[in-house]
Amino acid sequence: MAAIKSRGPAARFEIRELGSKTWPDFARIMEKHNGVWNGCWCVAFHGQPDEPVNSRRAYKEQLVRANRSHAALVYHGAEVVGWCQFGSPAELPARLGGFRKLGVDPPDWRLTCFFVDRDRRKEGVGEAALAGALGIIATKGGGTVDGYPIATRGKKYSNSFLWGGTESMFTEAGFRQVAALGAGKLVMRKAVRRR
Repeated sequence: MAAIKSRGPAARFEIRELGSKTWPDFARIMEKHNGVWNGCWCVAFHGQPDEPVNSRRAYKEQLVRANRSHAALVYHGAEVVGWCQFGSPAELPARLGGFRKLGVDPPDWRLTCFFVDRDRRKEGVGEAALAGALGIIATKGGGTVDGYPIATRGKKYSNSFLWGGTESMFTEAGFRQVAALGAGKLVMRKAVRRR
């Protein structure tokens, strides 16, 4: 997929989709951050959280090369500075059981997690990743898209706990709340039109 230029305050960033060509850039930032979140390598939502840490990297690469793992990578120059992982419920099946309890139909697409390089926080990388993911989803046919942000309600949170994004970020992108998953975790949804 061709690169997408960000708009608005994050205009200095470029968005590229995770794939075979961008895998080395993704792997580089993952390695810089020790596989992110205790060596997750972004496989938890793929339903493989119990893979040994040393095999998660290989498992993620296998998924990417088979076009079964998607993310909007945020580039500043030649380096990835963050991303938003997305995919269909079939691709990212973990933690979907709550939809039955909520009485909400599953979405066509899920935005499961964000990551921003520790050296690039508070620069609009998360917002650029969200916009990039929605843009890529639009080119793949669009549909309903769910995110699972934190409702911070003005409280300070460690960046480690904001892996699902923030309610305000999703609201600004046109999402609406459809359910709550406890005191601070939300299900927010947006319909994205095909491009």
